[in-house]
Amino acid sequence: MSLPTTHNPFEQRQPSDASDALPPARVRVLFVDDEPSMLRVLKMGMRSMNSIWDMDFANSGEEAMGLVDQKDFDVIVTDMRMPGINGAQLLNHVLRTRPHTIRIILSGYSDLSEVVNCVGLTHQFLEKPCTLDDLKECLVRVTAVKSRLLNDELCNLAGSLKNLPSLPELYLEITEALQSPNTSAQRIAEIASQDPGITAKLLQLSNSAFFGFSREIFSVAEAVQLLGVSVIQSLALAVPIFSAFSRNKCPAFHIDQAWEHSLQTGLIARRIYSQHLTDSLMGEQAFCAGILHDVGKVILAEGLPEKYAVALQQSEATRHSIGKIEYDLFQATHADVGGYLLALWGLPIPLVEAVANHHNPRRCGMDELSLAGVVHIADALQYPPEMESPRLDTDYLQLIGLDRQYEAWRIEYTA
Repeated sequence: MSLPTTHNPFEQRQPSDASDALPPARVRVLFVDDEPSMLRVLKMGMRSMNSIWDMDFANSGEEAMGLVDQKDFDVIVTDMRMPGINGAQLLNHVLRTRPHTIRIILSGYSDLSEVVNCVGLTHQFLEKPCTLDDLKECLVRVTAVKSRLLNDELCNLAGSLKNLPSLPELYLEITEALQSPNTSAQRIAEIASQDPGITAKLLQLSNSAFFGFSREIFSVAEAVQLLGVSVIQSLALAVPIFSAFSRNKCPAFHIDQAWEHSLQTGLIARRIYSQHLTDSLMGEQAFCAGILHDVGKVILAEGLPEKYAVALQQSEATRHSIGKIEYDLFQATHADVGGYLLALWGLPIPLVEAVANHHNPRRCGMDELSLAGVVHIADALQYPPEMESPRLDTDYLQLIGLDRQYEAWRIEYTA
């Protein structure tokens, strides 16, 4: 687990007048563990964060629940197995009463049946023993997301999500496949790789410390292979890790078109890296980033259907980009919302950056073509050659020396 070495995708926008700048808000963290020795280690080890964090420590689920009812915490870090109110029960209470609170399990207990109880309740699962430096880095990373998404309603919405709704047809396919005893990992991966919602959930699970994989997982195929079909089947049967999007909920949002656009963005991004830049590994990461880049739209359409319908109608009526309309209405765009959720879920930072910055790739640097940059290009390339993309950052293309290459790609991919 490490902090991003590139530009922070959630860096807070600064006021135009430096004199109006406000000091950063202090982060409020609650640590919960029934072992007194563990709490002492946490209290001593986290002293270096006293200047920026306000910390409370509870030695039971009951004490923690009382504190949650009294105070508004940004993050809660809790053990899983505790007498009385356990970690799952505590987080279920936090989810219901404080959905914006980032929920993290820090536990040495690794029984799958217990973890099943936490899927949907926790954003991330860290396994003991976990070094204090790793824990600090995790908390710095997840609290950084709040500096960009300042709308409380959106924080509550993203924080309460247990899964991302899928295209109904693909949801039925994955459900039927998981109910079959003869389903192969390849079949699961084929279905999942077509759907951003299923992709995001499998990447969240495979990047969880519970499963103990020693590297970050960027592709659906690898996630399915490492998790195993039996584990995915067990989780899908026990808890709703997948669900279907209701087209009637927000009729103005056409999920079929949105997901087809996401799939094509992923395919083009993969081709650019694999064929033109001869990097097949980055090609797979680019495909995944492309698949996920618009997940924020389905979050808004699912969670705020009436408000998002207004945004879609205004965009169509004014011919302004949906991002501009979203920012006017929510003080955030679908890119911000999608990046926020994926960061909460512990997906690899390059994927989070690509989703959060796919309309503003310069935030990720200009020394080379980043994942955010290739998704930005692949997104724009889906306009026909005679129609200039309203979202294309032509200055960015010039700065990284790909303006002429873009013209060739535009002819090739839109022919």
